Amino acid sequence: MKHKIITILFVFLLIGCNSNKKAIDKTDEYYFKIADHEIAMGQEAAAVVASLGEPIDRYSSPSCAFEGEDTVYDFGSYQITTYLSDGIEKFTGFYLIDGTVSTKEGIHIGSSYDEMVSIYGNDYVETYGAYTYSRGLTDLSFVIINDEITSISYLYAVD
Repeated sequence: MKHKIITILFVFLLIGCNSNKKAIDKTDEYYFKIADHEIAMGQEAAAVVASLGEPIDRYSSPSCAFEGEDTVYDFGSYQITTYLSDGIEKFTGFYLIDGTVSTKEGIHIGSSYDEMVSIYGNDYVETYGAYTYSRGLTDLSFVIINDEITSISYLYAVD
């Protein structure tokens, strides 16, 4: 009898561990989706940026992570950062500014911690309220205050 109970508990444990969650495949990159584009860090930027229309603002400053300058394109609800590598402009960051845009998976400013974890899981590094998931060349970070996401950023993972 004891053996049957242990076997049944083990089966339930296996079923629970294999539940059909809306988890993300950890083998590829995190992509920022805007308009008809899925954009990865390090991807060539010029054609995509041009197709998004005129930004509200555009400015450049010395890069902290790369040689040369970073360029920031401000589209109001989101910002894009790029840098020049061998004369080619590449994506280095995306910053979601308000709740009108979301991650490809549907998380936006105002979503809760539980919503974030239900989509991205518990495999994050937490530092002072910033929860960072890493995949490929991308760090996807969420800042949470009072159980509400207040900031979302995709950053090029550099050493």
